[in-house]
This record gives sequence, structure tokens and C-alpha cells, in this order.
Amino acid sequence: MDTVSKKKWQALGVVSIIQLILLLDATVVNVALPRIKYDLGLTDGSLTWIVNAYLITAGSLLLLGGRIGDAYGVLRTFQVGLAIFGGSSLVATIAPNATILIMGRAGQGVGEALASATGLAMISLLFPSGPDRGKAFSVWAALGGLGSIIGVLLSGVITEQLSWRWVFGINVPIVLILAIATVLVIPKFSNQRSTRLDLSNALMLAVAVCITVLGLIGSGIEQLLWLRIMLFLLGLFGVTAVLRRCKHSDNSIIPARLMTRSPRLTGYAIIAIQAGTSGAVFYLGVLLLQDYIGMTPLQTGLAWLPFCFGFFPGIFLSQLMTQKWNSQIAAVFGLSISAFGFVLFAIGIPVQNYWIGMMPAMLVTSVGFGCVAPVAQSLATTGLSESDAGAGSGIATTIQQLFQVGGMTLLVAVAISFTDGVGISTIESNGFIAAFVLSAMIFIGGAVLIGIRRNALV
Repeated sequence: MDTVSKKKWQALGVVSIIQLILLLDATVVNVALPRIKYDLGLTDGSLTWIVNAYLITAGSLLLLGGRIGDAYGVLRTFQVGLAIFGGSSLVATIAPNATILIMGRAGQGVGEALASATGLAMISLLFPSGPDRGKAFSVWAALGGLGSIIGVLLSGVITEQLSWRWVFGINVPIVLILAIATVLVIPKFSNQRSTRLDLSNALMLAVAVCITVLGLIGSGIEQLLWLRIMLFLLGLFGVTAVLRRCKHSDNSIIPARLMTRSPRLTGYAIIAIQAGTSGAVFYLGVLLLQDYIGMTPLQTGLAWLPFCFGFFPGIFLSQLMTQKWNSQIAAVFGLSISAFGFVLFAIGIPVQNYWIGMMPAMLVTSVGFGCVAPVAQSLATTGLSESDAGAGSGIATTIQQLFQVGGMTLLVAVAISFTDGVGISTIESNGFIAAFVLSAMIFIGGAVLIGIRRNALV
């Protein structure tokens, strides 16, 4: 392996590990929430902001983060985002009260918005074409996807054995080491053309996305359905208005040249499908394991290990099918496997047993996720020039974040719609079965649509 090629793979490793840390932080807090609530004296309303402050800031600023990368350099923006994320993790670790903790979580979301979009852009630029591109996105998808799973696992272990503060504190030394690695192994990228940042469109889109996300999750206004609907519709109107303006300018937050029919649209669709169900699978899975089966936080964390293991054969399968046939076959097959996994979840819930009911479903679903994730990321960044890599990657990561929030909101609402309102201990399995069946139908629908649009894939 020559020096240039070796450098590329080293850079890929560093960027992918950072992506793992970023995505890990979106789920690592979940199991720790009861301890945080007790220690800081939070109300139920303020507790939701420990999670949602991160989701709202990251979701609303991802596209802007990618475009900042195009304007000022993807590597520089990536490093700034990493520094903000590390500093905000320290703030969350030592937070004396809920206000400071929520501010730290919001800062982590800002850091992710800058680093996540530009990280994907750098992978696209380092591996523009050829068989190495598929391998690179397999590594990226493997480590990034495992971040969410490992977050659930670590949350249980750290909370039970150490303190909830280490859920955030563990990021600080890791980010410091990785920041040094970015200086040593990631090459500098020189923009082929100057990119002007359209601040008016960028800020309008950030506000519109923020309002949309707030309407979806309803943090603090859960009971005011009319207000949530108004915020959601207002946000969608704002996003639509920005997109209409973007069609007439190549210097906008989304350049007009990126708003054309291409294989990227198929990649965006796959990302939306997977993101729309993945968040719910972890959230509902934790509830089932703890409140339906009766596991402790530590046991719940360890119970997700099969999901980690299933990801790797899925990625290998994706590589094999892409090389032997094409991206379409790999995408359709991965979506179909995931659909079958969700069916197994629905069938296994009444069994009320981890080994027979939950573990097989985890394994099959993770194989499907591993198979489809590299294809989605590769297609979503196809044909991006160096000056558009940040914007193109920002679109993909924004779609991922928005659909993860929206999908989880929908599927959790379906799951709890069958409860009798007494409390979490009285969860009825029918709602969870309905949520997993709906997830399976979404994947099947995606597989059918992508199979029909075979000419759109490369």
C-alpha cells in the first residue's frame, strides 16, 4: 500500500471513530435519565430537554454546518466542531444544575452539526470513486451505526457502575486524542472554487428546521397538540420557502445544481427510511427490556450486544452484493432483511423473553441495517465536487436527523396509544407490536419503490 493510500485509510479511521462518538452521544444519555432527574431535581418537562436540546440544535444546524465547510474548508470546520463538542461535553460533565446541563447538551449539538456533515464530506472527497469508495463507506457506516447501539450499552454500564456524569465526561479525553489525530493524519482540502455563504437563507432554514423539530417532539408542550401542529406546519412552510429560493441560486444554502434528479435522491430516501425507524427501535427496545421483561439498566445495555455483532455480516453482505450485482440489489435486499427483523420483533414481544423473543429480532434487523447503510451513504454523496461536498453531505445528515426525530415521535405515539394511562408498568404489548409492524411496512414500501426505480441507481 503506497503512502497516499495509507494516509487515506488512516484519515478514514479517525473520521469514522469521531462519527461513532458523535452518534453515541445521541443515545448514551437515555438509560441515565432517571439518575439525572433525581440528582439535579429535574421535572419531567425539563428532563426531556436533556435529550431534545441536543437533537434540536444538531438537526437545525447540520445543513448550515456543511455549507460552512464549503465556504471555509471542510477540515477546518470539522476541527472547530470537534472542539465545540469536546468543550460542551466538559460543561455537561460538571454541570451544577439543569440549566447548565441543557446548555452543554445544546453545545454538543452545535459541535455535531459542524463535524458530522463535514466528516461525511471528507470521506466522499478522499474516496471519490472505485471499489475503495464502497469499502470506505462500509467502515463509516459500521462505526457510525454502532455508535447509537454502543451508546445504549455504555449508558447502562456507566450509570450503574460509575456516575451519570461520566456519560458525558468520557467524551473529553477521547475527543482530545482524536483532535490531535486529525492534525496528524487528515490531509488538507483545497476548494476548487470559492463558495459564498448565503446567510439569510441559511438562518431561515435553521430556524425553520428548529421549529419543525420542536413541533415534532413537543418538548415542554406535549399536551398542546394544536400548538405542535402549528409549529410543525410553520416549519414546513419555512423549509419549502427556502427550497424554492435555492432553486434560483448556485450560492444558496442548497446550491441549485444539487437540486436535480440523480442517484443522490435514492440515497436520501434510504437514509430517511432507516433513520425513521432506527431511533424508535432503540427507544422502544429499552422500554421493552426494562419495563416489560424486567432487566436492570446494566442488563439492558449488555442485551444490545447482538445488535452490534449483526452489523458486521450485514456490511460484508452489502459489499458482496454491490460488487457482484449493483447498489439496487444490495439496497432492496438490506431493506427486506430489516423488514423481516421488525416482523420478528412483533412476533417475539408476546413471548416476553429476551433470548427467544428479542435477541433473534435484534440480530436480523442489525444485519439489514448493516447491509443498507453503506449503500445509502455512498449514493447520497455521489458526484459531489469539492466545493459542494459539505452541502451535499449536510443534506444527507439533516435528512437523517429529521427523520430520526419524526420517526421516533410517530412510532412511540403508536406504541403508547394502546396503554391504559396508569403508568409505564402497565404497558400493553399490542401498541409495540403495531409500531414494529408499521416499521416493517415502511421498509417493505421502500424496497418496492427502489426496485421500481432501478435506472436511478449506479
